[in-house]
This record gives sequence, structure tokens and C-alpha cells, in this order.
Amino acid sequence: MKNRIYILDDHPVVVEGLTKILDGQTDLEIVGSATDATKAVHQIQKMKPEVVILDISLKDRSGVDLIKRIKTASSNSRILVYSMHEENVYAERCLRAGAMGYLMKGESAERLIYGVRQILAGTFYFSPNLLANIVSGGGPRTGSRGEPGRMLSDRQLEVFEMVGRGFDSHEIGEKLGLSSKTVDAHKANIRQKLGLASARELLMEAVRWVEK
Repeated sequence: MKNRIYILDDHPVVVEGLTKILDGQTDLEIVGSATDATKAVHQIQKMKPEVVILDISLKDRSGVDLIKRIKTASSNSRILVYSMHEENVYAERCLRAGAMGYLMKGESAERLIYGVRQILAGTFYFSPNLLANIVSGGGPRTGSRGEPGRMLSDRQLEVFEMVGRGFDSHEIGEKLGLSSKTVDAHKANIRQKLGLASARELLMEAVRWVEK
């Protein structure tokens, strides 16, 4: 019996590419895909695939909270994050949220297939350097623009990214199930942590983070 895989990515070309790579394997098959988180969570809850490959930055939802939602919908599904975001900033967060692997987009098809098979075998799939850092308690490291990744909580980073994508407090609150007042409080705490003097500086910094 083949292992069933579900793909969640808001770029159709990525979904198509992953499907071609993985569906060609004798032990793997794609059973579903989506470009938005809401549809994906519902389908995953029904299908209970062995593996979910997802990007944590989607137009309708972003952040490691998406991993938690999928684990709630299908606790036995193993999650491999496939992302453009720097591993040193996000991978540990994803691990703590319930993911079993993290792979940067741009890696070879062979590494993708190997990563899927590793997590199917019950093995975590992260880079050796990152795993060593986690085990030693070193915490997440920073990249070229690492301060937000190092200083913000998971929820604050999620709000920060959505600010960078152009959502206002009301829209962010609707997507995250929070009140606008709570979102504004998160923004104020983000500004304080990052040393930003105004809402405009917050927006500019968030846009740079999303586009980097």
C-alpha cells in the first residue's frame, strides 16, 4: 500500500511540481492538495493522510499555528514544512508546533523524497546543524534579518507577517480568531521588542521581513 501525501501551498506551480516528483515514486501517492489553509484543514481531517507537506506562509493563513491546526485535525499525519523561510529562524518553531521535518524550497527532488521517507519512518528531518543546536539548548539562530525571528513569540511573529502582507487589525483578528484589541496589543509588544518607534516603522519592517 502506498503512503498517502497531501500538499498545501498557495503557489499552484509548486503543488504541480511536488505532485510530479512524488507521484512517480512506487511507495508514495498524492491524495489531495489545496492552495488555502481552510480548505486543506477540512480535507486533511477527512482524508487522514500519512504525510502533509505544507508552506507556513499562505495568503489566507501563515505561521506555525497552522501546523497545530492540522495536528488537531489529523493527529497521526506527519508534517514536512517546505518553505522559503530560513531554517535557522523557523524550523525549531515548527518542530515545537508538531512538524517532523523542515526543507528549504530549492533543495533537490532527491532530498525531498528522502525527507518524506525519513518522517514516514518516524525520524525527524532537519539539518544536522539545526538539530545539534536544538539538542544543546542553543535556541533558534538568526539569519541576515533574524531579530524578529529571535525575539518574537510564535503568535507575535504570525501577526508580524500578516502586517507585512497588508492585513489590518480587523482582518488579522478574523483570521486568527482574535479581537482587534488583542491584535493591537500584539502590535504594540512587537514594536517594543523590535525597537520600532511608530506603526509606519512596524509596517515597513514587516514588509521587508515578508519580502526578504
